[in-house]
Amino acid sequence: MATRSSVQDGDPGDISSPTRSGHRRAVALRNPELLFMLLIGDGLAAAVASWIAPQVWAAFDPNYQPGVGVQYWQLASIPLWIIALRIADGHPPGRPASWRLLASIGEALIGMTVLVLVLFYGAPFFAPRGSTFISLPLVAMAALFWRAAYARIVGSEVFDLNVAIVGIDEGARRTARVLLDSKSSYRLQAFLVPTQETEAIFGVPVIGVGDNLWAVVRDLGVDQLVIAQTQSLPPTMLNELVRCFDHGVETVPATAIYEEISGRVLASALEADWYAELPTHARGFYARARRFADLLFGGLLLILLSPVMVLVAMMVWLDSGRPILLRQVRVGRRGRPFVIHKFRTMRRDAESDGQAVWATPNDQRVTRIGRALRRSRLDELPQLWDVVRGAMSLIGPRPERPEFVEQLATELPLFRARTLVRPGLTGWAQVEYRYAGSIADNLTKLEYDLFYLRHLGPLIDLDIAIRTVFIVLRFRGQ
Repeated sequence: MATRSSVQDGDPGDISSPTRSGHRRAVALRNPELLFMLLIGDGLAAAVASWIAPQVWAAFDPNYQPGVGVQYWQLASIPLWIIALRIADGHPPGRPASWRLLASIGEALIGMTVLVLVLFYGAPFFAPRGSTFISLPLVAMAALFWRAAYARIVGSEVFDLNVAIVGIDEGARRTARVLLDSKSSYRLQAFLVPTQETEAIFGVPVIGVGDNLWAVVRDLGVDQLVIAQTQSLPPTMLNELVRCFDHGVETVPATAIYEEISGRVLASALEADWYAELPTHARGFYARARRFADLLFGGLLLILLSPVMVLVAMMVWLDSGRPILLRQVRVGRRGRPFVIHKFRTMRRDAESDGQAVWATPNDQRVTRIGRALRRSRLDELPQLWDVVRGAMSLIGPRPERPEFVEQLATELPLFRARTLVRPGLTGWAQVEYRYAGSIADNLTKLEYDLFYLRHLGPLIDLDIAIRTVFIVLRFRGQ
């Protein structure tokens, strides 16, 4: 039995707009070899440019003598650049492809520059500074040329993939939307149903196949079938699916392809046993490592940013008086309530009647200083204390107020699954989506949070951490 949301019509939030990394994920899902080729090319670009850097520096400095540290950096920079480029991938598909490529390379270059500065601060003589720093723009240029060539290769018709979706339920329609809007090499040919039921959907024909699914698939030249909910398919059509598989036509669940392209879980089409895949016993090594990282980095940031917090506190006091801090009850791990701490960004009478009210974009209750604090996310700094004391983590689903949890849990099945891990200072939904001010928006954010729970690990946490830094630097908080 499918777990369904009360939000109807397949339009939770802005599903027509693919996520920042939609194109990348679509290509990776369709052909993992392409992702492997991209990573190998990134590594070769980093290796070649890092090897050339000492020679380039020596041309300007006749007295230059490369030490052992140069070789160590040349080796270490290869995986570091691969990770940096991978994390920096993905930007809004509405922007020109050239802009997205330059932005990805630029973000990776900034990240690597910061890393090198930190390394030189901790170990000033680990490698010659000149050749190390000159290697950064050289690698960036090499990666730029390689990725431009890669984009041209992937964009060729050789890698086009004809797909058809079996079914026209909500999961099928939403999957079709992300396929059509992801600007990937997928070519959606048709919706396939047992009998003709409706006209074209999103401009894509709906074809009744009867007992001849394989014949239709063959005539359409379909390479891959995307399967919605199989419960509604007659046994004869299921048998035809096996026949298609025998002829080399790949089948992929709609929930899986939707998840890979959008970075979200298709919550309204999940099977009831999906709970088995959630980390209900997340107490292993990584859970302990995360807690150690929370204590280490949370405590470090709390100390280093204390002067900034004092300055922010003075600004809040001068702008709108006391209280400076907002103390509010939120729902934490396993549903336990805790008190969260933030700098106050709204008027003192923001909830004068005592009723919890969702914040909205351009909320009139936000103070002048509060608006700047929200955009820079400096209002969240006191939560570092909540991280250190164990009520929160640096990364995880954002904690909601109990009043909202009760309302959202009745409207959105699986909403309480967000509390299976500690709530975070930042999270996957925060870096991928806008502020949630409605049930539909909260369904979208829930789907991002479920994706995070399903893929919980060091790579996605590192991805979130770096993207959060860029959001703060760009003043893009809400």
